[in-house]
Amino acid sequence: MVKKRIQCSFFNITEPNNQSGKVDELLKQQKNILNKKMVENVKVAGVILRITYLNKIEDSTNHWWTGIVEKLDITEQGEIADLDGNRTIYAQGENEGPIVNTGFIYYPLTKTIALHKKVGGVNDKNFGVFIRKLLRQTKIVEKGSSKYIMDVLPDLNKLDRLYNSKHIKELKYSFLLPKDLSANQSEKRSIWGDFRLAKKLGGERMNVTITASEMNADQTKRKVKQILEMGNDHLSSLRAVTEHDDIEEPLDLLTNKFSDYKDIDLKKGKKETPTLIMDTINEIFIKQKKLIQTMYINDEDE
Repeated sequence: MVKKRIQCSFFNITEPNNQSGKVDELLKQQKNILNKKMVENVKVAGVILRITYLNKIEDSTNHWWTGIVEKLDITEQGEIADLDGNRTIYAQGENEGPIVNTGFIYYPLTKTIALHKKVGGVNDKNFGVFIRKLLRQTKIVEKGSSKYIMDVLPDLNKLDRLYNSKHIKELKYSFLLPKDLSANQSEKRSIWGDFRLAKKLGGERMNVTITASEMNADQTKRKVKQILEMGNDHLSSLRAVTEHDDIEEPLDLLTNKFSDYKDIDLKKGKKETPTLIMDTINEIFIKQKKLIQTMYINDEDE
């Protein structure tokens, strides 16, 4: 069994006041095109991008879209191989090439995009260019498409939310072990005790995961402060999971990006498919939907 991590970062797309709702309209149109077994190709950064899967999901009050944007590179040929080293070449035709699937969610209520972080996939910059070009190409927006800006959904108050939290369920951090353990040990005794143990066991990197139905919040916050005081020279990751009003929130304490992930167990013979990507990012979005609605209210609703 192999674990596969599917991770999303969250973004906000700004629409001009007099053209609000156009991205939602665009996705409705793309769904109609897909229903006719067609696609709309857009050239971005030397490759072809197009939406190939799209579903509209509704709850009692709102709707959102989950889909796949496919990256097609006709300048490359594709290859597959098996464990014995046998290789097969494909996509050799003039208009053929390998593809990479990137999942996304669009939530019109808050104009939020959740974008799948995929190696070799479509990054946020090119996804924003794709949306703007597609708005023009389909004539949904004939003028002013440059004003549709996609920005990182900032999460500048993560530490405040951690320190104000009464319920902490997980703390996870990793360090590249320093070579010299003789300096400044007395000030951060517990951290350096961890280091010494890992070094004694011959380790080069230390990964710590602490979970509980409810951890000691005060002690956990003190531990986080100790870790942050060490600086970023050796710190690789620092994450916590808190709970507020029955909303479970994962916090990546080393970045200002609002992001989340889910680990999938791929049993033998099971692959990462477009359906698996869409279902997983939808689960991630549903988990964060209430928090997004609470924290990032659309300007039009204020």
